Amino acid sequence: MSEENIENVAAAFVEARRAATPLEAFPGDLPETLEEAYRVQDRALQLDGRPVAGWKVAGVHPDLQQTLGATRLVGPIFADNVHHRPEGGVAEAAVFDGGFAALEAEFAAVFAKDLEPAEDGFSNAVILSALSGLHAGAEIASSPLPSLNALGPCAVVSDHGNNAGAIVGPVIADWEELDLEAMTSRMFVDGALAGEGSAAKPAGGPFESIRQLAEILLRRGRKIRKGDIVLTGMTTGIHAVTPGATARVEFAGAAVFEIAVKAAKPR
Repeated sequence: MSEENIENVAAAFVEARRAATPLEAFPGDLPETLEEAYRVQDRALQLDGRPVAGWKVAGVHPDLQQTLGATRLVGPIFADNVHHRPEGGVAEAAVFDGGFAALEAEFAAVFAKDLEPAEDGFSNAVILSALSGLHAGAEIASSPLPSLNALGPCAVVSDHGNNAGAIVGPVIADWEELDLEAMTSRMFVDGALAGEGSAAKPAGGPFESIRQLAEILLRRGRKIRKGDIVLTGMTTGIHAVTPGATARVEFAGAAVFEIAVKAAKPR
């Protein structure tokens, strides 16, 4: 992938997001590898310039894992798109009208200190020692390109990991002691049950998502920093929404929170 194409793709996505304007097609040659896609993502972060407050992690479809050499992909979450609801309540989710838009119930990890590898790498013990808590949460997944997800992981990574924000809800009671199957979640969209699951849905659970994120960032000269949040992967499915939709998110051991979906405005 040429430097010119990297520049053009990154600039097109940054501008479309800034203008809140849909894109009709992928704006250039599609990256062939995740390495190329992360080069696009890094350039987009430079062009955008806003501070990053954390990262989203998503699974790579099993059919593509061997070809791409990865089971997870990651994307940035900008600080101005993070909504904290520690007691529950309602959060607004801005999505790109005419683009791709969905909500996902996810466990959100919040870090009390920088995550640094030990001699054995990013073990569960190392991750646990850096965390301040595991919270009920949700990803606002949205892109100006409606076909982004259908184009595959390299397209998703190129456009900020298909992320448009995060909701960090209440902390999960006794999160350190629970097994993955006991950490259940449900999401309702417009009053109807859209999906239910648990922390076991992402293969290996939240800590495996965090570990793979940390390794991907290390290769890119980045790391999870104190205060960062990490969305660890969808638990109930990917639930398509449009502006005007409402959602209710329920996690065992935490207060309920709700989401009001609105159209993103130009920045």
